[in-house]
Amino acid sequence: MPLKTAGSLRAVKRLPRSFKRPLLPLLVIFLLATACVPSGEPESWQDQADVDGEGLVEREFVDACLEANDGLGSAKAKKFCGCVLDGIQSEVTWEDFRELDAFIKDQRDTVNRDMLAEYYGWFVNISDDCA
Repeated sequence: MPLKTAGSLRAVKRLPRSFKRPLLPLLVIFLLATACVPSGEPESWQDQADVDGEGLVEREFVDACLEANDGLGSAKAKKFCGCVLDGIQSEVTWEDFRELDAFIKDQRDTVNRDMLAEYYGWFVNISDDCA
């Protein structure tokens, strides 16, 4: 199933367990937001931190994830988005995250769950665990 991109993190969605596997590719667009960094590419999660210490990539991830999950209700969406972000940050290095980001940008029209599972199984596992 090809993905349509919106150039943002809007595809991070919490899905019912029965739908999460076929629709996982919708989760990957969240990585595209890092291309919109106004003052250069971030070099860590904490780059361009706000007063609360949250980096730009973290804020963009959470904002777009919440927007993509507005149908869940605020509390469920916050829990899901926080879980995915925490999972990524605790399970993989910044470099691994950036590699996934680059892969999705390059493959944005064709990326699917099988591709992600083959090359980035950690992302599939984190998303499934949070769903």
